[in-house]
This record gives sequence, C-alpha cells and structure tokens, in this order.
Amino acid sequence: MKQKFARLSHIVAGGAGLVANLLLLAMLGAIGVQVVARFAIGAPTVWAEELARFLLVAITMIGSAALIEKNRHISIDVVVDVLPKGARIAVGWLRDAITLTVCGLLAHYGWLLVGIGGRQTSTGLGVKMSLPYLAIPIGAALIALVLVLSRLGRVSEEG
Repeated sequence: MKQKFARLSHIVAGGAGLVANLLLLAMLGAIGVQVVARFAIGAPTVWAEELARFLLVAITMIGSAALIEKNRHISIDVVVDVLPKGARIAVGWLRDAITLTVCGLLAHYGWLLVGIGGRQTSTGLGVKMSLPYLAIPIGAALIALVLVLSRLGRVSEEG
C-alpha cells in the first residue's frame, strides 16, 4: 500500500513540476517580449509585465508541490541533524503538521480571494483577477496532497 501512495505522490508531483516548467517558459517568453518591445522597438507592452508577475506566483505555488515530495525546499536543519533518530522523526511529523495547517489556511483564504477577484479586472490583461488568484488555493491544495501522499508512502521514515 505504501508503494501505491509513493507512486501516486510521484505522479502528482511530476505533473506539478511539468506544469511549473511550462509556466516558466511562458513567463520567460512574456519577459522576452517585454524586453524586445521596450528596448528594441521603444513601445513597451501593457500586458507582458503583468502576465509575468501572475505566472511567477503560479510557478511558486505549483512548483512547491513538485519540490515537497523529495524535501527539496530550503531548510535549516543544523539542529535537526544532531538530534537522535526518534527526535528527527518527531520533528519531521511536526513540520508536516505545520505545513498542512499553513496549506489549509492558504487554500481557505486563497479561495476567499478568488471570490473577491471575480469583481476586479486586471489592468494589463483585462482578465478577472479570480483567474490569477486561483494559483493560491490550487497550489496550496497540491502541496497538501503531495505532502500527505508522500508521507503515507514513507510512513516510518524520518522524511
């Protein structure tokens, strides 16, 4: 059963990583258009900088889900590394509980922001702000899902 959870976690995290990489390419394209328009043509675009900003938020949220499966987030583990194995495992579980709590709060308040964004329109792209705000609850839900699946896939490890 652990292998199924680990495999599902790997699939979801891999999909999130693929989406984040595609969004990164789109962001780099938008920034390239902005640079060319501003410096080569002398007529900066209104939409490219805004699109790049929205994509950066989406990349951060969705990319975090891809990173969390393998514990590739930035961490300061000097103190944790000197703890005995049992304490390291307990700290890992505590870290995961805190992360899930934060993800729940992000998903909840992000969803409220999506509702508010439905009444606002972005200046550059002219889209409802609920669309770029969706990255927050979707990313938080993906992070939580990958965290739970990967933890269930390695229940006894210190992770």
